Amino acid sequence: MSQETTTQLLGLPTEYGVPGEDGKAYSAAEVDQRSASRMLRVLMLFAWALAGAVMVSAFLGYGTDLSNLLAGGWFALFSVLLLVWPRLTLAWHRGIAVVILMLIVMRWAVSWLYAEPADAMIGVMIGLLYTPVLVIITTLLWGRLSLYIGAGTGLVMGLVAYLGSSREALSGAYLDDWRIGPLVLCVYGLFSWLLGIWVRERDELRETAERVERLRKAANTDTLTGIANRRVAERALNLFATGQRRYAVMMIDIDHFKAINDQHGHDTGDRILQRIAEVLKARMRVQDTVARWGGEEFLVIVESVTRDESASIAESLRQMIEKGTGDILKTTISIGVAHSDTGQSVDQILKRADEGLYAAKNSGRNKVVTV
Repeated sequence: MSQETTTQLLGLPTEYGVPGEDGKAYSAAEVDQRSASRMLRVLMLFAWALAGAVMVSAFLGYGTDLSNLLAGGWFALFSVLLLVWPRLTLAWHRGIAVVILMLIVMRWAVSWLYAEPADAMIGVMIGLLYTPVLVIITTLLWGRLSLYIGAGTGLVMGLVAYLGSSREALSGAYLDDWRIGPLVLCVYGLFSWLLGIWVRERDELRETAERVERLRKAANTDTLTGIANRRVAERALNLFATGQRRYAVMMIDIDHFKAINDQHGHDTGDRILQRIAEVLKARMRVQDTVARWGGEEFLVIVESVTRDESASIAESLRQMIEKGTGDILKTTISIGVAHSDTGQSVDQILKRADEGLYAAKNSGRNKVVTV
């Protein structure tokens, strides 16, 4: 029974599972933004290489002055951005995506309104090829604002194409058809609208998933201590009972807890419960289950241990809690330990752990009894 399988089958919240490679879990929106940042970097690398190839061809006598000049500008810009990219934050990535999109639109405008036919064709092709990719990237980076970015891009490009189609100089390149402008506007408008629908549905799905996660966390967490509750412990016991791996159950009870509440108040009692939960959680491994069983009782399920190892772990817990509660009120615990290698059922192993706890209480408390 692997850690991952145990976590998945128990349906535990994130903090009960195995952390990711960087120790952090990301939401769907954050995953989209990180993916878009990588996409933008790859796009810049491609454009940088393409601009470099144009510059090389310029030295060989190819291309026009305008296209070679713009290629040099793109090459310089992307060289700087690629060098500093690892040190830039996500906010910078979002801004850079919009700036590049604006530069592409400006190149589109120059092509339609000022450039000669050869340069105009190059600019139009750049706009048609790069703009959809950049609109997708900005959609992932900006979420719902992307609808306005995409629609605004389509509006400007369509208007520019409509105005530029009246130039006689573009007739030889077959760009003098006034219908090109409305076509560009409609296509990018539809594209942005569809992306907006996708963003809204994804946001709704994310919000629903977050609500479900909060409900699941509430159902599996003890509200006072923040650790797993009895429901989680019972599911873990049933899961271990169906497997072949050895495990130990530790039933833990706070000594004289009623007297602590009566003499020092329930606030002190609550603080003691929280501190003990912190100590237990800090001492145990990720794959072990630490749960509040009820009242002043805790249950710890330790996976893949021998009888002697489980007894040693229980003793270390007893000592750590005795030392770790002194700043609030020195408190001791009694622990009953039962090991699973006898092949008994869940009810039977719980009964044995409870018998061990009872024996520890009757022998003076602040003890560990393994049965």
